[in-house]
Amino acid sequence: MNLKFPIVTLILSVSTSVTGQQVLEDYVETGLASNQQYLKERLNTDIAKEESNISKSGFLPDVSFNTSYIIADGGRAIGFPVGDLFNPAYSALNQLTNSNQFPTNLQNINEQLLPNDFHETKIRVVQPILNTNIYYGYKAKKSMVSVNEAKADAYKNQLGFEIRKAYYNYLKLLEQKVILDSTRVIVKELVRVNGKFVKYDVETKDVLYNAEAQLYQVDAQLATAEKNISKSRNFFNFLLNRDLETSIITDEPLVFKREIYSMVKLQEKALSNRTEVNQIQSGIEASDYEIKRSRGFLIPHISTAAEFGYQGFGYEFDKNQGYYLISFNLSWSIFQGGRNNAQVRKAKLGKQQLEADFSDIKKRIQLEVSTAVYEYEETLKIYDAQVAQLKSSQENFKIIQSKYKQSQVLLVEFNQARTQLTTAQLMESIARFNIKIAKANLNRAVQMN
Repeated sequence: MNLKFPIVTLILSVSTSVTGQQVLEDYVETGLASNQQYLKERLNTDIAKEESNISKSGFLPDVSFNTSYIIADGGRAIGFPVGDLFNPAYSALNQLTNSNQFPTNLQNINEQLLPNDFHETKIRVVQPILNTNIYYGYKAKKSMVSVNEAKADAYKNQLGFEIRKAYYNYLKLLEQKVILDSTRVIVKELVRVNGKFVKYDVETKDVLYNAEAQLYQVDAQLATAEKNISKSRNFFNFLLNRDLETSIITDEPLVFKREIYSMVKLQEKALSNRTEVNQIQSGIEASDYEIKRSRGFLIPHISTAAEFGYQGFGYEFDKNQGYYLISFNLSWSIFQGGRNNAQVRKAKLGKQQLEADFSDIKKRIQLEVSTAVYEYEETLKIYDAQVAQLKSSQENFKIIQSKYKQSQVLLVEFNQARTQLTTAQLMESIARFNIKIAKANLNRAVQMN
């Protein structure tokens, strides 16, 4: 009976492709470029920048051009009895002077209040000189840009890990299918050989039925593996925001590099690298400026304004209609029912919340790093155990296979050895890719490139 086992060669031949890691990083970049949530986070950053620019514009003068033209008739009027007051007096003066020097036919005036055929065309300039709302408001908005940038970077870090994890899971499932395909070759060969044994009355039919049952079992495992591969592929493509059925390039080295890490150094590096820390720090800085802005009611606001233009009846634009006006303004809030002090207290409470979050986030990051290190070290130890188990199962299967050819062992022993080897191969594959996933998780926790 000629039984071969090609899976041993499969496991020992490890790819050394140098482009594999670049393929994965290209996928990460593709996922980041197409992910809608990450796009939303980046847009929030852009919005924060524009809000900062809007706030910054408050330092510059506000220049506006205004013109108006009024046509009016009716409405309220003001009466002035010019004739009734001056005509008798002028008449008496004429008599005294024996002349007609003073007019005696003056009419009473009845002028409407609404101006008719009146225009005003001007340029108005307003320049703040001292305004704490503008200054500290701008500083707070500028700090919020850093907050939004940190949020976007944190999401980028997490999404990159999810893509890497999904990619490694997909490769792991592909390799498991290859192992099961090779196992099926062995079981199919077993069915063929046992069929001949039964045909020539060397064995009873139960050995053939047993081998066929194993073949059905392996086929069922393959069906499950293919289903899981499809699900894993679809999830990976979902993360990349592309068609779920798109094929995935699998040029990834199967080897890994063992690394020893210092827990303390990694925690320090994480506290330095993690954007969540920068996010909270920028938020606290923004809160400080908000407190100062709220306290700004203690300082008066000073500004100056100037107008240059023309006003008068009819569009003449001559020197008689030309005018300018310059004013200096001071505004100081004296009493607003305690609203200003309440705003200061509110800003202080907001800062206290962020300070509590800052203490919590540092502890959480330290916990994440320590957990990631322990998990990485555990995957290395599990892999070593699975490699030892695989070597043992390979040697055991070789011996049992040889004895089975010589009819020195029963079929049940051969099946047990074959099952143990398949299981060992699957477990070794899982353990190897779990190391890659654990390393990616450690990089995420520390935010290492």
